[in-house]
Amino acid sequence: MTRNAHQEPVQDPTDTEPCPPAAQEQTPAADETNSDCGREEYDQHTIRYLQQAIQRINQLYQRQEYQEALREAMRLQLEYPEHPTIMSLAAVVHKPVDPDKALDWAGEALRRDIYQPDAWRVRMGIYYDRGEWVAFETAARQLIAMAPDDPTPHLLLAQHQMRKGALEQAVLSLERCIDIEPAGLAYATYSYVLAQLDRTVESKEAELQALAMEEEHAYTLMQLAWAAEQRGEKNHSLRLMEKAVRLDPDDSQVREEYMETLQKANLAFRLVWLPAQWFQKLNPWILFVIWVLFAYLKPVLLVAFVLLHVSTHWISRWYVNWKVYGRPWA
Repeated sequence: MTRNAHQEPVQDPTDTEPCPPAAQEQTPAADETNSDCGREEYDQHTIRYLQQAIQRINQLYQRQEYQEALREAMRLQLEYPEHPTIMSLAAVVHKPVDPDKALDWAGEALRRDIYQPDAWRVRMGIYYDRGEWVAFETAARQLIAMAPDDPTPHLLLAQHQMRKGALEQAVLSLERCIDIEPAGLAYATYSYVLAQLDRTVESKEAELQALAMEEEHAYTLMQLAWAAEQRGEKNHSLRLMEKAVRLDPDDSQVREEYMETLQKANLAFRLVWLPAQWFQKLNPWILFVIWVLFAYLKPVLLVAFVLLHVSTHWISRWYVNWKVYGRPWA
């Protein structure tokens, strides 16, 4: 997720990136087994067999049984080694396991058939996660052309445009995304962009739309909290982040954003937490220099520094657990 145009995301999602998550892959549609791109025609029995095999792999993938889905997909690919839809399927199931191989399979599929939306979807998601923005934009726009009913490329383009500071472009991308499929995360991101443009009334309206979806997703609430903070509503932002962290206390980005929001709303907490957080964000080479200096000047300072640095993660985790569960352990 992108906090603003000047902050790189702590990554997604899900895909994430929710993300965004990055792109949400879909296994190839069963009716793609016959197409007019130079492949041989299949009889009805073969088409039915392919449909059932793809459906089975899709079910495994949706249950996150990635290794089993991968084995089934590769077995099917050996049976139909030149079928671009099966290659796209191989790209999809490789993505969470081996992104480089996923890109290879996507490339093979597109060399045989440029009209493979799943292959473009895989490319888009991986390039987004890796920050390869030129390749990401190419894949996203190809996917928009081939799958105009897919809202995901518009949402990811909006996130990228926010990162670049192209807020007006992000607004247009989000409006297209919402037109295709209204969703809480899209409305929440829209609310945040509008807040950055000082379109306060519209930002609040978008927040109401996001909440009306009742999706109960931590990243949706986190985006709404950012929007509220941008509008100067610190207490409302804190309440939204509290809801987000209760939904997903184990997510590191949600937890860190909650701690930051808490600092902004509570001066006493900021004074206590800021030094530990500052140490945590130091570059590794600076940490090494501090370690050497402390070890040379006074070893006891080195011990204290190490304890402070290591404990920062657990302090935040225990505090979040206390707020969520009423105790420092989950």
